[in-house]
Amino acid sequence: MVSNKPASQDFSRDSKKKPSMMSAKRPVGRFRQVVDVPKNQTRDPRFDSLSGNFNEDLFEKSYAFLDAQRNEELESLKQQVRKLRNSDPNEAERIQKLVNSMQSREASKKQRKHMQELKRTHRKKEMEAAKQGKMPYFLKKRDLKNLEVAEKFSKLKDSAKLDRFLEKRRKRNATKEHRHMPYQRREE
Repeated sequence: MVSNKPASQDFSRDSKKKPSMMSAKRPVGRFRQVVDVPKNQTRDPRFDSLSGNFNEDLFEKSYAFLDAQRNEELESLKQQVRKLRNSDPNEAERIQKLVNSMQSREASKKQRKHMQELKRTHRKKEMEAAKQGKMPYFLKKRDLKNLEVAEKFSKLKDSAKLDRFLEKRRKRNATKEHRHMPYQRREE
């Protein structure tokens, strides 16, 4: 089968001021780059090496004064709640919510620090074991959680609050299980 098309088409132009001829059978790209515009490169300092490496211990030491300020602010807010309880209950409730959120934030920060301390002690033990020729074991999140729970139980056992804690835990688990139980059918 022989085609009727010429072997090569010459799309030349008569003058350099005229546009060059192009075949109409070829589709033009929808998104053409007409003018090269320099693209602004955004730089995220968290992942960029230009900003240096993040040292969490140094950060904590540098901004330790903020913790003291936060504690002072928390105490002043608690005093405001006590003063406003009788005069303006709505304002007192708003400030109490703020106090609760600050306290929960502080508790989660303590929890995070405690977990980091657990990791650090485990890492030191593993480094010592590696020096003696043993294979290192890297903690998974579940193992770390188990370590934390074991430590919490030992603290509660020492302070004789273990029974109360276990009772609360049993109740919580019972309500969770009860939620998944099907409702009893009504007899009509």
